[in-house]
Amino acid sequence: MELIYREMPLDYEFFDMSDLHYGPLNHHREAVLEVIEMVRKKRNRFLWVKGDAVDAIDPSDKRFASVSVEIRNGWRNAQDHADQVIKDFEPVRKKILAWLIGNHEYKMINTFNIGTHICKQLRVPYGGVICKFGATHKGEVQHKFLLLHGNGSLPHGAKDPIQREANRKAALKRKLDKLGHTDCIYKSLGHNHQLLFVEPTIHNELMLTDDGKRLHQQYRYAVPQDSAYIPNDCCWYGSSGSFLKLYSDPGIGAIGYGEIAGYEPAEIGCLKGTVQGGQLVNIEKVVL
Repeated sequence: MELIYREMPLDYEFFDMSDLHYGPLNHHREAVLEVIEMVRKKRNRFLWVKGDAVDAIDPSDKRFASVSVEIRNGWRNAQDHADQVIKDFEPVRKKILAWLIGNHEYKMINTFNIGTHICKQLRVPYGGVICKFGATHKGEVQHKFLLLHGNGSLPHGAKDPIQREANRKAALKRKLDKLGHTDCIYKSLGHNHQLLFVEPTIHNELMLTDDGKRLHQQYRYAVPQDSAYIPNDCCWYGSSGSFLKLYSDPGIGAIGYGEIAGYEPAEIGCLKGTVQGGQLVNIEKVVL
């Protein structure tokens, strides 16, 4: 895995993006451009992309449908789509903290490494399929994030919508915790196109202590975010959504493979994090 460290301000925001899927007609480029503009217009805003920047589905793929591929403006193959990604992200390239690849890029890696092509042209750090990002300030590590594209889905298996979301969040934590990176305050994956996050639970956990005379109740407290071991209940977790509409707009004649597979609707957007005083204090959805 890749290790990426960068000197950062004590106060900043980041946009956690993945699954842009440039190429098909149901890619939501306008939403991507909206996030880029949000990052561009504010000084201490940054971003990363965690893979599947392009769809990379060619005629040899069983999911390929000629009526669904973007061929306007000269977009005809994976390299054209990658070059459009580069053009779109060029205005914020100095604010890109990491760029990863996903399963869509990986299947072409022996013939055209889309990820390294994008990183070379934008001159940004390449994160492979999984990386750690460490934010430093005056040479001291403030916190670390675990970023990966991921695989599989987030099982939910419940009729009740509240329980479904709880099951997805529990599955998200299991997927990320099993990797063993105990020094990361934020752990995030892509791939599953679900937009959700899990906040720390430690502040909700009551404990009882005594002073030798009487019992006292108090809430547990978090450990410092630069610790080598951060308990799971102190961590934030993210699933960074996507920019691929799982439906095709009426009248264009496109057929998306999400429609064929019968996927449930997914929110278009990404996650946004806020760091204050060198500490991650909040994660929220950005729905577009």
